[in-house]
Amino acid sequence: MEESWPAQWGIGGPVCAESVSPAEARAVLADLARLRALRVGVRLRPTDQAAWANAATGFDLEPHMTQMVNLDGGFGTVWEERFGRRRRRDIRRAERSEMDVEVDRGGRLVPAFYHLYQKSIVRWAEQQHEPLALARWRRTREFPLSRLEEVAARFGDRCAIWMAWRAGEPAGACIVLRHGGHAKMWRGAMDRELAHPVRAIPLLYGLAIEDACEAACRTFDMGESVPQSSLAEFKAGFGAECFHSPRLLRERLPVSAADRRLRTAVKRLIRFQDP
Repeated sequence: MEESWPAQWGIGGPVCAESVSPAEARAVLADLARLRALRVGVRLRPTDQAAWANAATGFDLEPHMTQMVNLDGGFGTVWEERFGRRRRRDIRRAERSEMDVEVDRGGRLVPAFYHLYQKSIVRWAEQQHEPLALARWRRTREFPLSRLEEVAARFGDRCAIWMAWRAGEPAGACIVLRHGGHAKMWRGAMDRELAHPVRAIPLLYGLAIEDACEAACRTFDMGESVPQSSLAEFKAGFGAECFHSPRLLRERLPVSAADRRLRTAVKRLIRFQDP
């Protein structure tokens, strides 16, 4: 099985300067179709979906949704015209709270972030009715500390870790990656008891979006969401628009269908609750 990227890593696909042309899309997918792997999958950026869909003969489209904030006009425009009233209120409340915020662009806060991430795993396991041991194994395998260390080292100042502290303790954090005119919210984590009362996460998101505007980014990618979920609603409060970003699959045997049936059976067995 070959995928770009592996399913839990996010959107991959070809590296190119601007939008993909119809001829380029046809050439890429024809090349992928010639691979002899049991399953070939690719997840492509939302901005070129029309070109890929028209060229995807012989590929199945697995639905996914990505949310992105348009940064045109600068942060003043984004704040006034795209942030929702509730989100602006949360940020103002956070600014009045007893909380310290810093941004690290050199990897110094990697251990503090991963400490929060491990705390978040416990909270996510409780919310989803997932055995804690399974949750820890699954999420640390998907996102090991070594990967975060490597990304921070290779991206340098284009990897920003935003951290909120309360009484000297890490309360909430998020990681934003940047390249050219594109910024991406990559990971987030929090200690809910410390972060939620002071609205730490909305403040960090607001600061990260402002920073992306100052860096002349055109878009702020907030990542994948389930349509009509509470997470999708939260992101929409920052002006994030929804974009169709399916995973293209070409299979010699129905591997994906079998995988979905197995995962569904396990979820029913442990009474797993999707976020």
